[in-house]
Amino acid sequence: MPGIGKVTQKMVKGVRVYTDESGRSFSFPPAAGRPLLDYIDPRIDLTKPIYEQVMKLQAKDEAASAKAKKRKRQAAIA
Repeated sequence: MPGIGKVTQKMVKGVRVYTDESGRSFSFPPAAGRPLLDYIDPRIDLTKPIYEQVMKLQAKDEAASAKAKKRKRQAAIA
């Protein structure tokens, strides 16, 4: 599914239908009751290469987690 701008979703006869700004629609059967948009990180721009964005976001999240752990250790020592 191309990610062009905003994507909207609605239920039609038990099937989720996603429509992008270009007017194209894509339908998917329900997947364990979770909408497709729940699986996509909102920080990812679907109009750009996804893999590179995911790798950068993971590195950023890991760095933030490491900083939080370091602050927590320092607070426990003080």
